[in-house]
Amino acid sequence: MTYSRILVPIDYSDCALNALEYAISFAKETDAKLILLHAYHIPVPAAEATMSINTHLVDDFIKEGNEKMKQLFKRYPELDHLVEATKNEMAFVTDAIASEIKESKVDLIIMGTHGASNAFEELVGSNTLHIIKKSNKPVLAVPNEVNHFTIKEILFSYDYHSIDSKETIQPLIDFALLFGAQIHVLHITDKMDRIHSGAISEAKILEQYLKDIPHQYHMLAGKHVESEILEYIKNHGIDTLAVMPRKHTMFERLFQTSITKQLAHHSKIPMLAFHS
Repeated sequence: MTYSRILVPIDYSDCALNALEYAISFAKETDAKLILLHAYHIPVPAAEATMSINTHLVDDFIKEGNEKMKQLFKRYPELDHLVEATKNEMAFVTDAIASEIKESKVDLIIMGTHGASNAFEELVGSNTLHIIKKSNKPVLAVPNEVNHFTIKEILFSYDYHSIDSKETIQPLIDFALLFGAQIHVLHITDKMDRIHSGAISEAKILEQYLKDIPHQYHMLAGKHVESEILEYIKNHGIDTLAVMPRKHTMFERLFQTSITKQLAHHSKIPMLAFHS
């Protein structure tokens, strides 16, 4: 697959603007086009839920959105030749993104995540998390702490039973080829002497899938998957984490366990999430 059309949701927060700056760098590197989407929802009190929304209020939201988009182009002049389209939609952001994926045939979504927080849903961003879990397109989630664009060392951590075919990881392969990046394949087991035969077999298969890409394959022993990932990121200069959101796999643990809050907070690197 290619990454030629990128959807960038914008709510004009610092987090969203940081992700936009990352998307601009991405587009410059790859000659991709950006689609900027601003979704807004007009809150209606329960007592007025059956009443029609005031058209003047809608007009005000539209005018405000258009003005903010205009100011955005002044702040980032390079958007003039990078942006294919801008959209202001009255809808919940998750619904607007899902609709835009179908309408514009986007290849990738780049969204911001909120960084440090005591609540994990706020930490990752509930909208970003929802899109990651539901989107059939790759999502690149950019933490607010990321202040430069680099995609050279990608960590892909997986469960041995999660790779069905080369097509399963094709988004990752294409992503690495696009930037000439090296892939670090990491499999973590409880004990090295208990490595499942399936893990060894799949490692050999992965070697074939990744034969045209610089890569390393590591098996580590550790009871806490997330802490091992965090340590590997720290020690190997990883700049991008890649995961496959599939049920009953490592990804589910990444978004359920308390230690994952530490991982998402301290790793401070973009996360590429893709479905097989």
